[in-house]
Amino acid sequence: MATNQALVEVIYRILSGGATPGAATTFAGSLGFKEERAAAADPQAAWQTIFTIAGGLVAITGLIGVRTVIQAGGASTMQFRHSVGPTVLDNGAAVITGNAVGTIYVLTGDIADPIQVGAAGVVVESGRLVPTSGMYGSLPMFIVGAGNVQVTMTAAAGTGSTRYIMTYIPLDTAATVVAA
Repeated sequence: MATNQALVEVIYRILSGGATPGAATTFAGSLGFKEERAAAADPQAAWQTIFTIAGGLVAITGLIGVRTVIQAGGASTMQFRHSVGPTVLDNGAAVITGNAVGTIYVLTGDIADPIQVGAAGVVVESGRLVPTSGMYGSLPMFIVGAGNVQVTMTAAAGTGSTRYIMTYIPLDTAATVVAA
């Protein structure tokens, strides 16, 4: 299997114009490369950088959060953005109050959609969810340049902890993504 993985990565580098991910990055098949950020305390009413993009353009094919410590306190919502602009990557209406450990948060690929929430590990669809969309069922994809992918949560009191996974395809040879 390791040999097949190495071959797939070489082929990917050839097809992507030589893009080489960082040493800690792993190949995630058709989703591109995967970068993970260890669990950390959720930000409260402030933007927290979770991934840094440098060296060029990348296509974000997935942005996922996984609850590791239950969110305590008052009502809370979650939102992702890219620091340039800044530009939100969802409409921010995802209510995450009291979500259990294992809850999954996923972008749909449509800025008008809220983050999809799979409580306690329930399956969550990603890709555009509206059947009338020409992109129904497609991978979430945002083309972004150098900057930071950030998350914020509103909370009346208390906080939880979340780990994050981002999958991406480098569009420029020098493009890199690292966990913040």
